[in-house]
Amino acid sequence: MTPEKNSGTFVPAGDIRKLVRDDHRHILALYQLYLNAPTDSRHAVVDQILHQLTSHLDMEEELLYGDVRNCGGQGRRLVQEALLEHDEVKAMMSELQQSETDDDQALDEFFEDMMQTVRAHFMAEERDMFPLVEVLPPRPLEQP
Repeated sequence: MTPEKNSGTFVPAGDIRKLVRDDHRHILALYQLYLNAPTDSRHAVVDQILHQLTSHLDMEEELLYGDVRNCGGQGRRLVQEALLEHDEVKAMMSELQQSETDDDQALDEFFEDMMQTVRAHFMAEERDMFPLVEVLPPRPLEQP
């Protein structure tokens, strides 16, 4: 769901918010799929969520956080908090990916804890960051 970067393309703040919000909804929908899936088919959904989360966190850091950081002291504080949350989620993702346990119940519990952290992070971004970037002018996407 992350956008392609093209030189000279301008992204209005509303579009950035929509991209981020759509990603949030997509990841949470995958989590609902995981919760409703039979135990023996959950691993594939977890892998998909971890992949989507990795792309999503990168997109936020690249497209959203620079704009929020430019909104003054409150924006810088919110970005600092969000980056700490990203680090926490990335550490949890890494732990899941490197886990060698056969205890599916323990892995499920850990994954569900991680997703609660992710859900809280998504809610905080939409509540606290989106209003700050609402009035910003469009900005060009940078080349990779």
